[in-house]
Amino acid sequence: MINNYVKIDSSRSTELQLIRKGFFKPVYTLTDGQFEYGTLSCRDIWQREKNIITSDGEWIVRCIGFLGKETLIIDALKSEVVGKITRNGWGTKTAIEMNNGFNAALTCGKGFFSRTLNWTNDQYGDCIQVKTTCKCTRPFTVSIDQELAKTKFPLALITLIGVNLVLLRQAEAAAIAT
Repeated sequence: MINNYVKIDSSRSTELQLIRKGFFKPVYTLTDGQFEYGTLSCRDIWQREKNIITSDGEWIVRCIGFLGKETLIIDALKSEVVGKITRNGWGTKTAIEMNNGFNAALTCGKGFFSRTLNWTNDQYGDCIQVKTTCKCTRPFTVSIDQELAKTKFPLALITLIGVNLVLLRQAEAAAIAT
C-alpha cells in the first residue's frame, strides 16, 4: 500500500488539498489533484488512534490518557515510538518532537477568526500551513514551504499530523457546544 503514494518532495505544487472520503469513518487523502501523497484514517471507533500511510512508511498516532494531552507517533512496521505531540490544557499550543530532530509548534494564524494553523519551526519559520475551508469533500488546503521540501523530514507525515490535530480541535469544539 505504501507503493501507491508519491514522495511529497517531488511535488511541483506548494498548494495541496485533503480530500475526504466516507462519512462515519472518513479517510483523508493528501493530493495535488494528480498524485496522492498519503492518507489519514481512523483505526478504532472512538477515534483515539489514527493510521497515517505515506510513501515513507506507515504510522500510528495514538492519544495517551483520557484527555489526550500527549500523543505518541509510532512506526507501525517497527513498533517503536518515533515522536511525541504535547498539547497544553486548552489545546491552544501544541508541540511536536520527532526523534529525527524535527521540532515544531502548531500556532494559530493571525486574527481572532483565523482559519489557518501553522507548523512553526525555529530554523524554517512557518513551514506548513493548514487552512480549513467550507467544502465537505475538500475540507483543508495545505501550503508547504519550498525550503522545507528539500530537507529529509517526512513532510507528508507532519502535514497529516497537523490535519489530525485540526480534526481533534473541531471534535472538542463540537463536544463543548452541545
